[in-house]
Formats: sequence, structure tokens, C-alpha cells
Amino acid sequence: MPATAKASIFHRVTGVALFFALTFVIWAWSESLSSAEGFEFVKGLFSGFIAKFIAWGTISVLAYHLIGGIRHIIMDMGHWEELESGNLSAKIAMALGVVASVLAGVWIWC
Repeated sequence: MPATAKASIFHRVTGVALFFALTFVIWAWSESLSSAEGFEFVKGLFSGFIAKFIAWGTISVLAYHLIGGIRHIIMDMGHWEELESGNLSAKIAMALGVVASVLAGVWIWC
């Protein structure tokens, strides 16, 4: 499968993942704003590995989806539509997604 197809499919998959991840984000936000006890509960929850992993995954898919979306917008404006430039932009977008994911992991766990 060419890089352009992989990048496009991954962009769609991250969009679906964001939809489901936002349920956790919205719940945590709502609970933390409900009361001081709710805030402390969510704060304590986010100190655990599972919550940090979910937060890392959410930030990672958000970052790639944003990068892929910018790539698609640029392509909609008529750039990177040729085979060579399209493949290169897809590879760069996926590489930037990996870098963003690593940076998100460092930010969350360090």
C-alpha cells in the first residue's frame, strides 16, 4: 500500500479514535468542574498509568489527526497532488505524528 493510502487511512482511524477518546476527556472535565472532591478525584485518577496512557493516546491521535488534516487542506489547495510530492508529504506527516507522539509521552510521564 502506498504511503498516501496509509496516511489517509490513519487520518480516518485517528478521527474515529478521537470521537471515542473525547468521551473520556469530556467526562473528566465535567467531573473535575463539578466540585472540589470531583477535581481531586480526577487529579488522583490521572496519576495512574492507565489514565496517563489514555491521555497519551488521546494527545497522540489528536496530533496526527491535526497534522494529517493540515496536509489534506494543503492538498485541497492544489499542492502535493503529484505522486512524488504526495508520497513525500504522507511520509513526513506520519513521521511528524511519531515525533509528536514521543513528545507527548515525554510531557506526560516526565
